[in-house]
Amino acid sequence: MLLLLCLPGPVSRAQQMARAEEPEVGLTVVSGNEWTNPGGFPWLDLPNGDFEDPLTAGAILQPGLFRRVEDGSAPSGKACLIGRAAGRNSIHLEVPAREGRPYVMTAWIRSEGTSQGSATSVTDLVYFGKTSPLHLPDTRGTWQRAAFFARAAPGATALHWSLTFPPGEPGIDDLRCREAGEEEFAAAYALWRSQFPARDLSPRPEDGRFLAGFIAKLKDPQRPREPLRIMGIGSSYTNMLGNGECLIQWIREHFPGAPPVLYEKHVGSAVEYDFTRGWMRQHVLGKKPDLVILYSGGKAADLDKMLGDFRQHCTADILVASLHIREQDREITGATVNAPEWDAVRLVALSHGCEWVDNRREWAAYLREHQQPIPWLLKDAVHQNDHGALVINENICRHLVESAQPAYRPEEREHSLWVKEAGPAGVAEGIEVTGEQGLVVRFRGIRIDLIGERRPEGGMWGDGLKQPVLLDGVPLDQVPAFVTTLILPGGGNAKPAKGLAADRSPHQIRLGPAGSLIPQAWTLRMTSDTGDFELLGSVTGYDGRGNNGTDFVSDSGQISVPIALWRRRVEADGRHSNRAGDLFSWQVLRATQSRVNFAGTAGETFSVTLADQLSNRPHVLTVPPFPETMGKVLGFRIHRPPPPPDPIRP
Repeated sequence: MLLLLCLPGPVSRAQQMARAEEPEVGLTVVSGNEWTNPGGFPWLDLPNGDFEDPLTAGAILQPGLFRRVEDGSAPSGKACLIGRAAGRNSIHLEVPAREGRPYVMTAWIRSEGTSQGSATSVTDLVYFGKTSPLHLPDTRGTWQRAAFFARAAPGATALHWSLTFPPGEPGIDDLRCREAGEEEFAAAYALWRSQFPARDLSPRPEDGRFLAGFIAKLKDPQRPREPLRIMGIGSSYTNMLGNGECLIQWIREHFPGAPPVLYEKHVGSAVEYDFTRGWMRQHVLGKKPDLVILYSGGKAADLDKMLGDFRQHCTADILVASLHIREQDREITGATVNAPEWDAVRLVALSHGCEWVDNRREWAAYLREHQQPIPWLLKDAVHQNDHGALVINENICRHLVESAQPAYRPEEREHSLWVKEAGPAGVAEGIEVTGEQGLVVRFRGIRIDLIGERRPEGGMWGDGLKQPVLLDGVPLDQVPAFVTTLILPGGGNAKPAKGLAADRSPHQIRLGPAGSLIPQAWTLRMTSDTGDFELLGSVTGYDGRGNNGTDFVSDSGQISVPIALWRRRVEADGRHSNRAGDLFSWQVLRATQSRVNFAGTAGETFSVTLADQLSNRPHVLTVPPFPETMGKVLGFRIHRPPPPPDPIRP
């Protein structure tokens, strides 16, 4: 079999990057034989996928301008599809999918020349990384069996496959699709990886020291066994690392007992630490990741602000990597490799307990090892090509190992309290069982998750309680704790000549006093071409006017818009970037959950966050009696961030 490289494909339209994503996860394997099914996964129901019956376009399979023929040329059965001799011919297929799972679509194809396709996840959960580009090989006019692999993105409910054939009467027959086994997908990935030089990625003494929490979750999965979440945050450099498949394959190989891993990313054109700081608070906190990867540029002082703020509100491990060498560096020298600004970034990252990846030096060492110039790993003057992306990803993966000398104990930041281990009343931290199996949970931290066990006839925790669940004496649905969602540009916003509309927008809003906040959707509408805007809340209504040249506080005091975090509000020539009518929207959500559904498969364990974004101090959760026939509370997981670091001395 021959594995062919995938070509770049598009990302989601709402926030499309100017450059395509690297083809890391769209894998194409070509064989002259029938495709096997080593895992025995059931094939999805594709009506007339073998084209033996007359064509009818439907919601699942759309044959485009292909025509069905019975001329004896079909490689399977009596009929196949043949395209037009001139022009391009496309075929589309949409099938149900589960997030994070690998899938394979296979068909007999005949082509004269190469082309491309894509597998796009249908999901509202992510804005980047929805699409896996696929390479359509040149079969030189012969029938070959092709298998196209892709992994469904977080939140995916379906996969939309699209293949575009070159001119020359292309053919397609016996189209099938199914979930793929991880081993099957790994074999396709390994074949793709084999075209590049092998590397020694043996662990070093310092690797993994600041990833103790994440590594513990890989090595000894928590109960319940739920997916771990990795988030990549940064610029187009982050985008072009791909969709996390290298990380997933590394984890599967080195931690075979690990739970599933979901990778998502959020990126912007040339965004650095100053504006990444806005996303970390506005967007990442609400995602509740287990690991955050920062691959971007910027000043050490801006990284210090970002990490200092984020660490107070989240217990996720953080990995920071230095940027690769680019053409502007001209050549590999001690001066270009050992740039002092990256030493300053390293000191900040380590001071906040982040795992540091010395990617810049390791990238340079790789080039020297293979006696290659800087452009060998680049697709243009600055961006890494697929080979370069692999090198960076593997430099990161090398740190995902268990350290013999971890920098902290995982239970210092996240630990579980179990009902079966309930102790006496009045303890500083623990669970007390009260009458008829009510519970009092004392803890210190910023977040508490319930760990439960489902019942076939389970009830809704909240509806089935005579009294509300209280946190510090306040009903959970009234606790003043909030998170925000990503600020999204309107679909009709003015489009810049280069980059994204999302790059010319506020990257963070700030919330007023917690007691004044009302959960609702917010819209900021530009009212002029010179930075004027008005703010509207779905509950509050009109809440004031401002200009993006000045810090703004809404009339109600609920929302402030800092000028420092409104990116690219003015172009280089002095013109304002935003136009009258441009919209930016987000939500303010209460970070508590007062209703929990226990219905499901008997004995299935699950977790749900009851309260997040609390002050890091002692709290008391009071749970009234809940009949065990409706569901069982097994325990609670407590999240407590590390203390702030000492200031860095020059």
